[in-house]
Amino acid sequence: MPRMIEQTEHGWPTGDPRRFFDVPIDPAQLRASSPNVYRRAWRLTTGVVVGGGLLALGIWAIASGMRGAEESWVLMGAGVLAVPAGVGLFLRGLLASSAAKPYRGGQLVPGLVVEQADADVQVLVLADVSRDPVAPPVFAYRLMSFTAREGTRFVPGQPVPCVAHGFAAAPWSRVWWSFDASPVEWASADPEVVDAAGRAIPRAEWDLVLAGTDRVADLRRRPSRVVRLDEASVPEVLRRPPTRMGVPVEWQPDGRARFVGSVGHVTTSAPATAATVELDVPGADGTTTR
Repeated sequence: MPRMIEQTEHGWPTGDPRRFFDVPIDPAQLRASSPNVYRRAWRLTTGVVVGGGLLALGIWAIASGMRGAEESWVLMGAGVLAVPAGVGLFLRGLLASSAAKPYRGGQLVPGLVVEQADADVQVLVLADVSRDPVAPPVFAYRLMSFTAREGTRFVPGQPVPCVAHGFAAAPWSRVWWSFDASPVEWASADPEVVDAAGRAIPRAEWDLVLAGTDRVADLRRRPSRVVRLDEASVPEVLRRPPTRMGVPVEWQPDGRARFVGSVGHVTTSAPATAATVELDVPGADGTTTR
């Protein structure tokens, strides 16, 4: 039996160490369900074939342009453009992450299926993108798209606990500019693990991701598929959590947190109840189901 994700009745605040995915990955489940299994191979092949071809073509163009009776600026210009493009594609293929990488300690975040068309699925995800441990959380929506593998099931309105990963930003930025997420069920076929991941996320965050469905149309128009939330649209319980990094804090008038405890205050919780995450989802007949 895999080690379960530690929970409380109300979930853990964002950034709490007990909120991070720490369950053994099921390799067979990952190969059968994750569309990312083929992404590394595809990017590596593209990088080697296309990137290597552009690199060779660029070097040839530069050499030919300089070697001719009359220097060919067109060939040399094409070569100058092709060389960095080839190097970039080649490095992108080499650096492509494996399907297992997202599950190596990422934070659990709430996701909600907002569209399913044949095998094409879109999931709205909510995550804290703040990089300052004593600043209030900064939440952002991310609309992720993928092609569902045969044997997996994603339907609109389905809550999907995910693991956040792939955060990107400049070194000096106080917030992450972009991130990605992968469903927990791609890494484990155990329904108890998936349910535990859902219960480790506070209900207020599940409610907030449901409220974000009115931003989906806007997110589809954004190249980054990411939008940060205004502080006023985030509930107080999420804007001023009782802990940061699992340590109790007091929020100061300047909006910063002051630690009033230590890592010694982080204790194991009581066993979780059998409660599950439920979202109010309108049905086709206009009624509301849970």
